[in-house]
Amino acid sequence: MRLLQREIVPISAILLALIIATLAYDHLPYRIPVHWGMDGRIDGELRKDLGAFLLPAAMALVYLFFRLIPCAEKNRVRQLREIGLYDRFRNGAVLLFGYAHLLSLGIGLGWLSAEANFLVGAASLLILLLADCVRSGEPPGLTRVFDAIALSSVRHRRLAAWLSIAGTCGIVGTFTGVAQIGWLVAPLVIGYLYIRWRRPTEGTPDS
Repeated sequence: MRLLQREIVPISAILLALIIATLAYDHLPYRIPVHWGMDGRIDGELRKDLGAFLLPAAMALVYLFFRLIPCAEKNRVRQLREIGLYDRFRNGAVLLFGYAHLLSLGIGLGWLSAEANFLVGAASLLILLLADCVRSGEPPGLTRVFDAIALSSVRHRRLAAWLSIAGTCGIVGTFTGVAQIGWLVAPLVIGYLYIRWRRPTEGTPDS
């Protein structure tokens, strides 16, 4: 089973978020950012006694929602699980709030840039989720996407590595607050060109 499908991922993320919030609490300023607007910039703050634990609580609620929804939508959940997406959606949603929590505390502590763009980070996390799907070959419909961008004959491991590097760079870029979209786009473009250049020498894709 792939990493972003494992149950341990959201549980560990929630516990880690609570531990970090507890350790950081005494060092946080009176108010910390807890919300980012449509442009990806900070547009909401709370007192630290609420803000430090708001996002971990949101992570727990999201996880609980995904645990309970199968009771009401059994068939749809079963279909999503069969193609390997349900657990990835659940874990991705929890990790998205975890990323926001990391920004909130990091900015509050002065370790991360207050210019961090949440949308760039969210897009980067989505790229990492896609990399995990590529690595496992799920869902099968991804092949059609690869056909559309002329990557269907590239080895899955190479595609997954390219997307993982781009997603990780994108998240790191938001921490710096400098040329953030470039941190994501540059490795995507460079990796795509490199893979297309290497493609004629490769054989049938493997997983």
